[in-house]
Amino acid sequence: MHRDKKLETRLGGGNLELDKKKLEENNGKDGKPTYVVVDGKVYDLSESKLWRNGVHMNRHHSGQDLSASLEAAPHGKEVLEKFKQIGTFVDEMKADVYPLPAWLNKLVNSYPFLKRHPHPMIVHFPMAFFIAAALFLAWYYLVSPLEPMLDSALYLHVLGILSIPFAIASGWLSWRINYLGKSNPYIKRKIYLTFLLFVLTIIALIMMVNNPLILKQPQGLQLVVPVIIFLYLPIVSIIGQHGGKLVYD
Repeated sequence: MHRDKKLETRLGGGNLELDKKKLEENNGKDGKPTYVVVDGKVYDLSESKLWRNGVHMNRHHSGQDLSASLEAAPHGKEVLEKFKQIGTFVDEMKADVYPLPAWLNKLVNSYPFLKRHPHPMIVHFPMAFFIAAALFLAWYYLVSPLEPMLDSALYLHVLGILSIPFAIASGWLSWRINYLGKSNPYIKRKIYLTFLLFVLTIIALIMMVNNPLILKQPQGLQLVVPVIIFLYLPIVSIIGQHGGKLVYD
């Protein structure tokens, strides 16, 4: 009881007003308190065993506004009732955030999972298709020249191209909602590499359509196609690694 009273006095009895900078400072690291914001209210989760070092489930970080994350979580706001609300959050940046179109805002509010999950799920499809296309082609050249491997590489290539627009659309939505439309080096590189990937896939597809046998025994300029397909491996890997940094760092 004495400890709780002392803590309440130190924190201002729940009347604190924290801005973004102050919130980020209390991120649970180096002995600092573990603060999170939900619906404008600041909660102290320092006593929670599920928030050791300011991180929950190796994904959610304290010192941030987790309102959208909580809406998409398997539990509701009732989990916060056991923790002390220490004050309110003053979001000075909120007025500068470009809003979503009305129809899209209504959609994501009706289906909260759209605020967190679509892009991490959808982006794995083009990544898997392009990686598999390169591996099937490598099998044909290095292990056994089975023509079904070339067919598989072509079909996977087409599926990868068809899935790219969905990955881009879901990425844009995630960027607007989870990162407030703000840029950083990882997001910039992901955009540049995705554009490069899309251009390369179209070039390779056009050449394969014009010459269906181009992958069988490519010569001269035809070597561009297998080179492009093998380039998918490093490009897709970097895009995936940057996505992981955005989520977990």
